[in-house]
Amino acid sequence: MIEVENMGKPAVPIVSGRFEGDAIASARAFGMPGLQFVIVPRIYRNLALEECIKQTEPAFESLVQTLTTNGDGAALPAVAETATVERYEGDDRLDAALRMNEDYLHRDWADGFPLLAATRSAVDRLLKGTNLPPDHVVCDMPPGFGLATVEKIAINAAMAGAEPEHMPVIIGAVKALSQIGPHGGKSLLMSTSPNAPLLIVNGPVGKELGINPRSALGPGRNNKINITIGRAFALCLRNIGYWYQDQMDMDTIGTTRKFIMCIAENEEMSPWPPYHVDKGFKPEDSTVTVFITDGELDVQDQGNTTAEGLLKTLAYGATFGTRSLGERHERETLILMPPDVARPVGAQGFTKRGAKEFIHLHANASLGKMIQYMPLEGEARVAANWKWLEELTEEERLKINMPVLESADRYDILVVGADRAKTAVMPSGPSPATVGVDQYRP
Repeated sequence: MIEVENMGKPAVPIVSGRFEGDAIASARAFGMPGLQFVIVPRIYRNLALEECIKQTEPAFESLVQTLTTNGDGAALPAVAETATVERYEGDDRLDAALRMNEDYLHRDWADGFPLLAATRSAVDRLLKGTNLPPDHVVCDMPPGFGLATVEKIAINAAMAGAEPEHMPVIIGAVKALSQIGPHGGKSLLMSTSPNAPLLIVNGPVGKELGINPRSALGPGRNNKINITIGRAFALCLRNIGYWYQDQMDMDTIGTTRKFIMCIAENEEMSPWPPYHVDKGFKPEDSTVTVFITDGELDVQDQGNTTAEGLLKTLAYGATFGTRSLGERHERETLILMPPDVARPVGAQGFTKRGAKEFIHLHANASLGKMIQYMPLEGEARVAANWKWLEELTEEERLKINMPVLESADRYDILVVGADRAKTAVMPSGPSPATVGVDQYRP
């Protein structure tokens, strides 16, 4: 739509009712505040053809009218100006804080849990944790591309209860998100699927800050820093990137992974060089990597002791979230491998690269099942090199096995967790981004 409008050709999109808020927020974010659209009640995807026709035909009159009014139609609702300072009063400080939280939640600035007040002194304290000036623009933050200044990052970090020493990691994560795929993974963040970022720290900063690399994705005392940094990032994504539910985040069901966590690789218990070294950093460098995940599976192994046996079990788990043919070349799988799997695999001669190649070789699925996501019949657009599939019966398609991802490079292995052979497999993509955090330290 943006491209059509930029060509000087008027365009009026048809918007399904649930996406009205998303259309308004997207129009503002992407520089089309005057966008007009026509609303139909139901989403077209998976809607029977007769139902598509039934809801579209009555919309034609509105489409023609909107296209021929020279933009004189109803304007988008006004956006409230954001005050530079909010003031809350109560019977005491606790009452004032409760009033603040109630108001922030009503404005959709909060995540549903109590926030700390981002007072001037609290923000100034966090700004001392970085060498960047408050007005420095780190990036424009997807999906809504608000300008992520250091001060705005500090404000959201203050509400999450972050400490000054956390700031370089939080800033690095914000920067890394902007470097993922096309436009910072914007389309996935705005998707109806349960896509959510995961932050993983490597290098000395993990131990310095106390980021837990063991049972790292849960609640509790041991994961306080994991939760705090992840929450600070999530609030930035919300209030700087405009990742608001039913506006720019259109997830159909949702996921607890959107309570974003920051974890560390368990480098001390890994038989291989850490992940950031794979990406060209030195072992003594500190980094943060942002992955976009869209699922999670606990892969258990109940007795294998050989490297091949452990990796075959893991490869079977890696078929979780099997990709459609059209996605194999752009999607990845994040593997959080515990020490009890990584150590015997490494000790029996597998490099990390070798383990990825073995997994890729054994992570196969039925071609027929993979195309159920987008059947060949109907609206599917089949590439020329897959046209031969149209000549096969469904039974013949089901008997063909092939790798679920395009290559071994589409697997990312990090050693995370405590002792016990239980691996976490997370479908992910596009490719993650890694940023060094030492550059942001005071």
